Amino acid sequence: MRSSLALCLLVQLGAAAWLPQQPQLRVSAPRSHSRASVCASATVEDELIKELRGAAPKEFTNILANNLNRVDQKIFLRLAELADAAKDDDERDEIARLSSSVASTIETLLVQASKAADADAGAVQALMRTAANSDGEFDVPLQPEQAAAVRAEVQAKLGELDEGFVGTIEAYMKKANDDGLEGLVEMLRELLQIFATERMLKMLEGPSTPTEVLPVLRATLEAPPADWEAQLRELLLAEGAEASPEMLLSALQDKMGEVVLGMPSGSKVQGVLAEMLNELITRARVIEAEAA
Repeated sequence: MRSSLALCLLVQLGAAAWLPQQPQLRVSAPRSHSRASVCASATVEDELIKELRGAAPKEFTNILANNLNRVDQKIFLRLAELADAAKDDDERDEIARLSSSVASTIETLLVQASKAADADAGAVQALMRTAANSDGEFDVPLQPEQAAAVRAEVQAKLGELDEGFVGTIEAYMKKANDDGLEGLVEMLRELLQIFATERMLKMLEGPSTPTEVLPVLRATLEAPPADWEAQLRELLLAEGAEASPEMLLSALQDKMGEVVLGMPSGSKVQGVLAEMLNELITRARVIEAEAA
């Protein structure tokens, strides 16, 4: 199957056309005119403001970065209310400085996020160009030559590819799916699989993984997922096989624990790695049952 989407179209569209539009964060300064009395009950804004007021300077940016989705005009309106209700000029000035610091820090964070998004979009589009054939189109599944070139590029840039990279691929996949470009969705899924494969193999390197297991996993993960079980069966049950199903399962379960406990909960990278590990563990258990 071949996608009819020419590569030049991607270049013309650019990153912004492929990413879902996000609501713009409008930052406004607190108004100076009087307000109604401050609500006595604690609000979400009050909790964040309290945390920010007690934060050391080096913690301030991290708190805002971790709560970016909670910062909107409501927090500035709340700061204005608190300023109106301040007991003296010193407290009023302190709240005004806090409001100014929040606004300037949010602006800096948004600029940084925009630059990171551009870098992630550039990394994905570079892989897409690598995946295209000589006619500027995508073969689905990728031809071995294109798949090998994509894998080599992922290996070279693996340390730079993280949450934003995975999120960008997923955003591209959603846009392609919404546009009815099924072939492009499948190609992007292959790119994500190759990334997850290389990230997983990098995690498996080291003394905790039996040396006999690593070549089995590389050979399996470089094959299409539909062939994983057959590949494992051939490599683990062949006469004279160095790795056993039990050895493979033990290594995979160790890494599952590392992924679940050692990565931020709910992260996109954690999600794709856990999904891949779960699939491999399921297939390995089938092979183990056959060998029993």
